[in-house]
Formats: sequence, structure tokens, C-alpha cells
Amino acid sequence: MIVESVTPSPPYAIQCAMRYLGSALLLVAWLAGSPAVLAQDAGCRSCNGTGQRECPGHKGMLDQEKAVTACSEAVQCKQCLGALQRDCQGCANAVSDQATQARTKELAEWLAKRRKDIDAVAGGKELMHLRTEHLDLAFSVRPLTVGRIKLDTHPLMHLYAKRIAELRTLFMTTFECTDLAFSARLQVYLFRDLIDHQRMAPRVTGLGSNSNGVKLMGPVCVFCSHHNLSTMPGDEELHRNVVHNVTHLLLSNAAPVRWLGNRKSGWIDEGVAHWFEDKVTGKCTNFCYEEVALQPGAGFKGGRWRVPLRKMVEAAKLGVFSRLSQLNNDELTFEDHAHAFACIDYLIAKHGGAKVKQLIDAVKRDKPVRDAFKEVLGVNLLGFDDDLRAWIKVTYPLEESIK
Repeated sequence: MIVESVTPSPPYAIQCAMRYLGSALLLVAWLAGSPAVLAQDAGCRSCNGTGQRECPGHKGMLDQEKAVTACSEAVQCKQCLGALQRDCQGCANAVSDQATQARTKELAEWLAKRRKDIDAVAGGKELMHLRTEHLDLAFSVRPLTVGRIKLDTHPLMHLYAKRIAELRTLFMTTFECTDLAFSARLQVYLFRDLIDHQRMAPRVTGLGSNSNGVKLMGPVCVFCSHHNLSTMPGDEELHRNVVHNVTHLLLSNAAPVRWLGNRKSGWIDEGVAHWFEDKVTGKCTNFCYEEVALQPGAGFKGGRWRVPLRKMVEAAKLGVFSRLSQLNNDELTFEDHAHAFACIDYLIAKHGGAKVKQLIDAVKRDKPVRDAFKEVLGVNLLGFDDDLRAWIKVTYPLEESIK
């Protein structure tokens, strides 16, 4: 005997309610003119119901554009006006259309303000601009070869924004701090021409200009410079210069906010900048004061400092920390810069970045360096010189390795 399974129908009243509910939903969608709902229900194959498709007008730069908040070159795209997407021609979606319109309006206002505040000051020429979560960048550096690839100014700007973001992340990782440590956005101006730097630097820093660039540090973080071909012939040198100077900005703004370079703590301010310069690029070639940097043959041992430092220790020619720890940035000699780098290198290796950051914080709060070493690191400065020299003898080589 075959038994047929039959699902009983719901009561008549429930059936009516279900029919009325379905009709009501369709009526609401029709009255509201909601193509977004209908498009998603239809499952548009072109856009998967989003109402938008990626803009094809960015010539291999779409991923780089998506990684930033705004880019002047993307905003000038005639197809998407910087939104990076276009309306789907196969369906309609009112919600995404409104969001795109709001986005393009915001981008247009952002670029108009940059044109007024920056381009108009820099001789009226149109510069390139880029914004990320933590950085505002104005850029007009000429095309450069990076590795073996020649990059035009637009992709080069994106590369430098990425490098600055990576440096900021490395700073936080090294010193074990978070975004909460910083109270200001980074503002960086990198120009092709000296005249643009000379016009802009007083406006954004309140200071004069020089060929090495100008910084405003502490509560506001600004670096304004130009690509000086005589001292930075290529990408490697320009990159190293940016690392050194942006590190100064990060160090001064990391809470507690204070620039240490003119408070008898040049060894910290320059030592940390050199440490990141070396960490990222493998050399130290930047000196912030023209009185030092423009001396004949300016520099120290080609920027590779570990072997010369080891030889200075072996020859008993390394200076004493009691003197170094009382100098401002503009009082440091080339040898002092290398000595300051070695101090930071040793302290990070010996005690870790978090402890070194605590030491720096204590000095920022005007604690005498002797007391800061004792309280934070448990180190008596009377033995610091011997400890540093012993570590350099064990750690730094006597000659460069051949790669």
C-alpha cells in the first residue's frame, strides 16, 4: 500500500495574510521607486546587484588609488571623478548612486582647497596631492628610477605615501605604541623645484627655508623640502632623507609632545632619526643643520657607521656620554651623530623599544637623564660608557662584509 505524504495547507486566514503581506511589500517598493531592491532581486550579472562597476580609467593604478583616501590624479578622472567606480548600465541602485555623488562632491571640495592653499602659493602651478589616514602629501618630484623601474611622478607619489605609512608603522612597532600616541597628522611637501619649497616653507612652518628642508615639530608635524639633486641624486637618497626627517616628526609628536633637539637631548633626537634611517635604508647620511651638512666633504664614513664606530672604540677615541648628553642638535659633530646612533642602537638591543620609549618620555618630562636611566632602565650612568664600548666590540664588525 502506498501512503502519499501531503503537507497540510495553512488555515485560510493565514493564507490571506500571507498574500496581503506580499502585495504590501511590492507596493512599498513601487511607491518608493526602489530600484536597488529590484536590482538586487534581479541579480544583475554586471555588478552583482551593487549598481556600480570599477572605473577602467586608472591605467593599472586602481589598487594604489584604493589604498589612499584621496588622490588629485584620481579626482581628475573624467569617468569617475575619483570615486573609482561608475554606475552600472545594466541596472539601477539609488542608494549607491547617492553615496557616489556624495563621495565625488567631497573629493572635489578637498582638491579645490588644496589648489587654493598650496598650488596658489607655489607659483600657481598644479601640483599632485594625496591623502591617507595619517598623511597629507603635496608632491611634484620628477620621475625617478626605483630599483630598475622608472616611475612617473604620480606612481612615485603613491610609493612615497606607502613608505611613510610603513615608517610610521615601524616606529609604533619598535616603540610599542599605538595610534593614540599621536595627536597630529603628518604634513609632507616634496617639491621638484627649490622655488616652490622657498615659497611654501614659511607658509606651512612659520620658518625660513633652506636647501635641506624645514620641519615644524611637536603639536604640528610638517616637513617641507625639495629634491636637491646635488645631495640626493636619486630615489635612494631622497627616500633616506624622508625617513630621517619624518622620524623627527613622529618622535616629537609621540606623547608626551615635545621636540628634544633644543633641550640638551640632541643625542636622542638625532640618534633615533639615524636609527630608523639605518633600519630602513642601511645608511645614515642626513644631518638637519646646514652648518654641519654643508661643510666640505659633509658626511661620516659614507653613511655606514658600525665599522668606524668599532674602530673608534678599539682606538679609545669614542667620546664620553656625559658630554654627548648635554648637546643640542646643532652642536653635534659628525662623530657625535654616529655616537648618538650607537647609543640608541645599544639601548634598543639591550632593553627593548618599549623601555627606550619610556626613557625618552621621562626626558621629555624634564627628568634629568641620569635619573631617567636609573629609574626606567636600572642603569647607573657611571658605567654606561664601558657597557656601550663592550657591546660595540662584540656587536659591530671591524670591516665591512662583502656581499
